[in-house]
Amino acid sequence: MKKLLILMVFVSLFAQESTHLVKIDDTLWDIADIYYQNPFLWPYIWRANLTEIDDPHWIYPDQMFVIPPHPEGEVTEYEYVPEAERTIVSIPPEKKVAEVISVIEPDRRIFSEEIIHRAGFILEEDIPLWGKIVGTEPSGEKLITSYKKVYIDRAEDISVGDILTIYRPGKTINHPKTGEFLGKEIIVLGKAEIIDIGNEGSRAKVIASYAVIKKGDYVLPYEPILAPENVELVATEDEIEGYIVEVKDEGLLTEPHVFAYIDHGENTGIAVGDLFNVYQERKVDGKEMPDFDIAKIQVISVFQKASIGLLLNVRETGVVKRGEKIRLAMEAR
Repeated sequence: MKKLLILMVFVSLFAQESTHLVKIDDTLWDIADIYYQNPFLWPYIWRANLTEIDDPHWIYPDQMFVIPPHPEGEVTEYEYVPEAERTIVSIPPEKKVAEVISVIEPDRRIFSEEIIHRAGFILEEDIPLWGKIVGTEPSGEKLITSYKKVYIDRAEDISVGDILTIYRPGKTINHPKTGEFLGKEIIVLGKAEIIDIGNEGSRAKVIASYAVIKKGDYVLPYEPILAPENVELVATEDEIEGYIVEVKDEGLLTEPHVFAYIDHGENTGIAVGDLFNVYQERKVDGKEMPDFDIAKIQVISVFQKASIGLLLNVRETGVVKRGEKIRLAMEAR
């Protein structure tokens, strides 16, 4: 009975429009997590507050955001939690409908399938054209986010229920010191599910949006990612040094997930889980001092000449940027 009561409370809360007063350190990612239990629905809040948000990467304390109902009225079923163990959830007073209850944290594992997919790819060759988004439902949508419907220009070799990766070609990645070509960036924007197939095209529903999707973006069949469940780190005996070749810092929007590209890949034996120190050399009065570690990068995807990692433990005293030096600290086993 208690479990049913709690579920009814959530249905009542998510079925109506609410508001959220932005606090210090809030992000759209976190706000979507609080109200929808799905941080990847942040674009839905952004779309509802276009007059308040000039740039979704930056939001500010004391802004008041409209929180629309869950796009499909979906509610996660929660187990009853004793009062002594409950965690307070911030709900504006005028919208509070019952006592506060606990909220389950989303999966924030470094090696979750969602995060690895979202990190994208660095490929040496262009991806063969498979399909692209040619329209929206309703027509004319400029900024496509989760739960929007799109049309793609492919009807062959496809079935209802198939999952697609939505992507956009990015920049050419070159080494910051030598200029060597390391690969072409593929920016993964989200996932879509085929819901209907016509003679010359198909209709799909966006089921996850990591960034804003637009007409003209490309799609290809989604390949399931085998994310490692356990990674054991051991001190390395290899002296592997290199550089950060790109930092995909999307600002406050994507914290705590900031991706960085490094100049080591399959060609140098780097593996998923390897941990690198990001460091800066120090001199005082012309004398060499110990190197100063400013961050860590843990590798989550490995390609031929480069790898993608998650940037960890950034110090307040330093900003990690392209060209920073890295050194292998721990190897994955």
